[in-house]
Amino acid sequence: MINITAELSDQDRQLIHQSKIFKGVNIEDLCHLIAECELFAIASGQTLIYADTHNEYFYVLLTGSMKVYLDAELIEQSIPILPGDCVGEVSLFDGANTSAEVVAASNCRILRINEETLWRLVRASHSFARNLLFILAKRLRNDNVAIINGFRHQQELETIANVDGLTGLFNRRWMNEFFKRQIGRALNDNKPLALILADLDHFKNINDVHGHMVGDEVLFAVASVLTKQIRPTDLLARFGGEEFAMILPDTSPDEAKIIAERVRTAIESTKLEFENDVTQEIRITLSLGVSNLMLGDDINNLLTRADHALYQAKKNGRNRVEVG
Repeated sequence: MINITAELSDQDRQLIHQSKIFKGVNIEDLCHLIAECELFAIASGQTLIYADTHNEYFYVLLTGSMKVYLDAELIEQSIPILPGDCVGEVSLFDGANTSAEVVAASNCRILRINEETLWRLVRASHSFARNLLFILAKRLRNDNVAIINGFRHQQELETIANVDGLTGLFNRRWMNEFFKRQIGRALNDNKPLALILADLDHFKNINDVHGHMVGDEVLFAVASVLTKQIRPTDLLARFGGEEFAMILPDTSPDEAKIIAERVRTAIESTKLEFENDVTQEIRITLSLGVSNLMLGDDINNLLTRADHALYQAKKNGRNRVEVG
């Protein structure tokens, strides 16, 4: 940093008067206080404020431009600071270490106000105090927007992490979390609950004969059919590969078997046509295994019994429902 002068020129006074903190303030009445402030310059690329350090000053940018980096690792993302803007006010008031780094984007001239002088300016001028409140309120509003945007971004990432990109269904990661909640709720409320595992029959043959692109379209079509067959209270997820899982809250064993049979019939009656060199029709079927919640069960017990029932359905000829 390079000190310029202890006395302010007419141009300096004009720039100060044009700044947001001195807007509407009679500079002449505050000359004795402004004279206590330091006017200095920093070159492009120099750092004015380092992150996670103690700050004792309020800075007013008179000329040039600066950038605020909220994250040292995200150097491409910054907030611009333009002539008339201020920095340093939050860390000065709350006493905490700085949360961001401020770097000169071009050669800058800056007015630096220490904490004692800042409070004397507040007491001496209602307009200065009002401007300071506006600046802090805007900073708080911007922080709230950043927090809300952060939450939205987090939700988007969670959606990406929890949804299967091919079928649009929830994936196994989501299933493990939400199925556990449903099981715990059913046990606490002493209500029935059922789990269905469904597996496409001969799916490997579809991939081998028609190709993986067609195989993907088949999985998407099956997911669409399953979505239409379950109730609003049921949960559906892609368990992995060509396997799907459904959890049915407040559902008795008899009702679960009826729903599984309805799903099986709906898939069996679905005709899939794909255009290649010629129109190809593919018939698909599902094998399903059903398990019902028992006292002391957890998701692993339910899955194990449903998986054994699914194995029996495959063993007994496929395109059928078995209960474990």
